Amino acid sequence: PHRAGSQLASVRVAGTGARGVAALHLRAETPPDVRGPVRPFPPGRPRVLRRSRLPGAAAAGLVLPAVSRLTVSSPAVSLLATCMLAGAVLGACERARPAGRYADLNGIHLYYELHGRGHALLLLHGGTGNGRQFTNQVPAFQRRFRLIVPDLCAQGRTTDRADSLTYHAMAEDMIALLDQLHVQRADVLGWSDGGIVGLDLAIHHPKRVQHLVTFGANFAPDGLNPTDVQWNATASADSFGAGTRLAYSELAPDPAHYVQAMNKIIAMWRTQPNFTPSELGSIRAKTLICAGEHDVVRREHTEQLARAIRGAELWIVPKASHSVILEQPELVNAKVLEFLRR
Repeated sequence: PHRAGSQLASVRVAGTGARGVAALHLRAETPPDVRGPVRPFPPGRPRVLRRSRLPGAAAAGLVLPAVSRLTVSSPAVSLLATCMLAGAVLGACERARPAGRYADLNGIHLYYELHGRGHALLLLHGGTGNGRQFTNQVPAFQRRFRLIVPDLCAQGRTTDRADSLTYHAMAEDMIALLDQLHVQRADVLGWSDGGIVGLDLAIHHPKRVQHLVTFGANFAPDGLNPTDVQWNATASADSFGAGTRLAYSELAPDPAHYVQAMNKIIAMWRTQPNFTPSELGSIRAKTLICAGEHDVVRREHTEQLARAIRGAELWIVPKASHSVILEQPELVNAKVLEFLRR
């Protein structure tokens, strides 16, 4: 979270799950604590935001500070809600979450949590984030599923490996984890980078994925909005700001690894993924492709992804951003549960 220390602050923010970051110009009548909830607005149209609650904040035992009045003007504001959760809801959930487990696989020490009973459902978080992003999904899903909620390589509580980061390597980590847990077939829900990992799983391990649900996933680097592609081209670990560093250091096995980990993630965003039409067409899992109306992934790109996968269903969530799973959890949970019943 960023605290605006002057009447006009121009800040660069990034949150868990963001795969492109826009410059946000915050103009406040009084210096606010930018932890309040933000709804996405059409590009170039400043609006006034008033104090309210983030979804799930009460359940997490979190009392949000007041935001007096905050005017946001940006070509792409859909990422801000994600950043809010990095410093607010996700931080508060440490007290509510059970102790996790670790698996040593493919050269990394991987953190994961298990919740509920039933058919396996693998929840894959967004880039620079961790499994806490699904705080609003776990209570709803664990009634019907055995949830497997990992922190992906170099993120959250999981260690890094010497090689560069790739979506394929993270997908293979998930196969190794499923093997250790004796899970032969699972449903997969992935947000942002997690959705890309889910696509890779469905392509290379078709017999292991029964249902696939993705939110805000792209199949090529140029699938993001131009402003986000431009940001990726020049970004470094410093571009994320103090809030992301703080969130990383609170969980990471080695907080000093922050710069290297973030730079590896940005490098991955610049060049990956690169799924071909043939690869996407080979997916046999029942698939639901989702994105917010104001996502960082271009709508036509999301539509193209859905068309490329045989029988895939497309859901563009009205008035939602890239952070729709955080913004509208009840709507998201109901839709996902209905789809997974098929």
